[in-house]
Amino acid sequence: MTVNQIVDELRATRPAAGEALRLQVLTHASAPAVTEPSWRDRLRSRRRLLLALPAAAGLAVVSAVAIGVTRPEQAAREATAPPASVELQRSAGTPQSAGMTLVGPSADSSRAQEKAPAPFAGRAQRYSGSLTLAVEDTDALSEATQRALSIARDLGGYVVSVQYATGDQGAASLTLRVPSTRAADAVTRLSGLGTIVAQNVQIDDLQESLDTLDGQLERLRAQIAALTAAIDRAETSAERARLLERRAQAQAQLRDLRANRAATAEAARNATIQLDLRTEASSGVAAPGSRLDRALDKALAILAWEAVVVLALAVALAPIALVALAVWGARRAHRRREEDRLLAAS
Repeated sequence: MTVNQIVDELRATRPAAGEALRLQVLTHASAPAVTEPSWRDRLRSRRRLLLALPAAAGLAVVSAVAIGVTRPEQAAREATAPPASVELQRSAGTPQSAGMTLVGPSADSSRAQEKAPAPFAGRAQRYSGSLTLAVEDTDALSEATQRALSIARDLGGYVVSVQYATGDQGAASLTLRVPSTRAADAVTRLSGLGTIVAQNVQIDDLQESLDTLDGQLERLRAQIAALTAAIDRAETSAERARLLERRAQAQAQLRDLRANRAATAEAARNATIQLDLRTEASSGVAAPGSRLDRALDKALAILAWEAVVVLALAVALAPIALVALAVWGARRAHRRREEDRLLAAS
């Protein structure tokens, strides 16, 4: 049998397709062809995403600048505002106002004439205060120093020490003593000589110490009187010498107690005020920046907070994003397996 005869016989006996197979082939032929997106389409979608990121960053920068420009005064007030804290400390077990320390806030000259705390009347108290003031220049420093000396003299006080130096930056340090009854007036008047950088007033009660010293003095006087009477009645020289030694010791203790009481009373009579004057350049008071500087500082602060918020959101959403990515990958793999199964079945 020749080749042509074999071919003719095969053509005559070719199998006929069933209806189910014909229907499946027609269904696949009529379905639209599934095409993968081109690289241009993928690049276009990714380009949109890349454009969205700079747009979001630009929007954040514009918002921060807008807020910084419209609200720079608040930042300036926060930067230059003095610490408004007042601390009161009282010793336990002591009478009212036994010990009190007031650390005053830095203030501008408009608040300089506020009344300073005064000692309580009727009690012996140690009053000490310190002031640090800023003045404009060396001329103002000289004038403020002279006025401080005049204030101390007007209030019946005196100057303990003065240190004065000028140059590119001037400074003066004065230690003043004024009667305790005029101490509050002294602090109030001195605080008006410049801009308050720091203020501290401390009041310590000394009445209890004076009362204790007075009681010890009375007992020693009574003891010395008794020893003197015993010396007059002494019968032997040895006993007389022993009593004389005891009286000498008691008299020495009496002198020490008198000196201690005098020093305590002196501390209660006269208040000590330490005044430090500085020119603006050396006072450590930072001058407020321009409006543009404050706006930029505020904008940078807002950008920093926005970055913190974005980072926090990224950390919080990272697990959710990973789970969503895993689910998407699993569904895509399942869909590919189904397509491969259908193609193999056809």
